[in-house]
Amino acid sequence: MGYEQGPVGELVPPTSSDALVEAWYRMQVQNAHLLQRLAVQHELNPIDLRALKFLGVDDVPRTPKQLAEFLEAGSSLVSAMIDRLEARLFIRRMPNPNDRRSTLLLLEPRGRGVTQQLRGMYRQALVGLLVHADQDMIVSAADEVGRGLRAATLMRSAA
Repeated sequence: MGYEQGPVGELVPPTSSDALVEAWYRMQVQNAHLLQRLAVQHELNPIDLRALKFLGVDDVPRTPKQLAEFLEAGSSLVSAMIDRLEARLFIRRMPNPNDRRSTLLLLEPRGRGVTQQLRGMYRQALVGLLVHADQDMIVSAADEVGRGLRAATLMRSAA
């Protein structure tokens, strides 16, 4: 009564969730600044940077269609972006061995460098948490937030 489910299955008072949302929002604002600085440094626009992040998340080649779905962008916009990133040696296309009508997108060393730089910046920002005694709980909480964001996105899409 008067409690809601917390990110890792614990009960938290409602006022705590307000503080958590405010802290999350402040973190997101700082993340936006970090991403903007990185984009400017590499002369990328924010959507180009989002594309590189998507392609570098797990080093699995992706199709242009998967990239378009992730970016929620039309095929003409994504094609122009792929052309631009390929011309600047951030990514490359290769034939899709599973579908000869399709291509796969891979990060080139320059694109991988951007994603590695971003991961390094995140590591630096999280250094205090990385040595925390409850690191497994923090990782679980971050995963739970990711699942919650995904669910919120799907709910908004269905509406």
